[in-house]
Amino acid sequence: MLKTYIIVDYLATIDENLNDFQSFEEYLCVGYCKDYETTLNTILIKKPDILFFHFSNEIPISLLYELKEFTEYLPYVIGVHEEEKMAYSALKHNASDFILLPIQEIEIRKSLYKFYMQQQKKTSTKLCVRSNGDYHFISLDDILYLKADNNTTDIHLITGKVISGFKTLKYYESQLPSSFFRIHNSYVVNLDYVTRINLGKSDCYLLDNTIKIPFSRTYKEQIDLIIKRLG
Repeated sequence: MLKTYIIVDYLATIDENLNDFQSFEEYLCVGYCKDYETTLNTILIKKPDILFFHFSNEIPISLLYELKEFTEYLPYVIGVHEEEKMAYSALKHNASDFILLPIQEIEIRKSLYKFYMQQQKKTSTKLCVRSNGDYHFISLDDILYLKADNNTTDIHLITGKVISGFKTLKYYESQLPSSFFRIHNSYVVNLDYVTRINLGKSDCYLLDNTIKIPFSRTYKEQIDLIIKRLG
């Protein structure tokens, strides 16, 4: 499955140095941000796996702290800068790695290997859902999709069971990893179970085409991203 990344760079310096990155076919660029607000919105909406962050006065690395205020989700951040002494600042602000400009291919490979090893070590694979005083700890692999129901959310499992949580869909979306995609105001789907997408009828099929969920034009960009990641 493709891993996604976003480039954050006010001066467009990284783009000039990432030509070698195009040879890594398993990685897909889903955004290029040059200002603070666009960066924050793009990260929250697209949930990239990796973030190349050329921090500067225009886009300070302190943005990562603000991101943590809105969601528990944080991509694998690779700080990028011209000065090696800035590595400490990047790591202090929750960056996972640091690359010095101009970027060398070997440095990209080393960072991607670190990213891969981190992914292998992750063990937190459950979503906590509170319902009527009960706390359900649901394996992410068991979640098929989530559906909004006013100010509550129904979590549909692959077993057919439905668990209702007393929080909004937006809240649960913020707790989920990048394998979950918002495709409608009322639906978030698990990418692992998407088996067909009909662009003409705006339908997304899950679990061997046994379940059909509509997607809206508002989230067409997310559908395009699903197609790229699964294609």
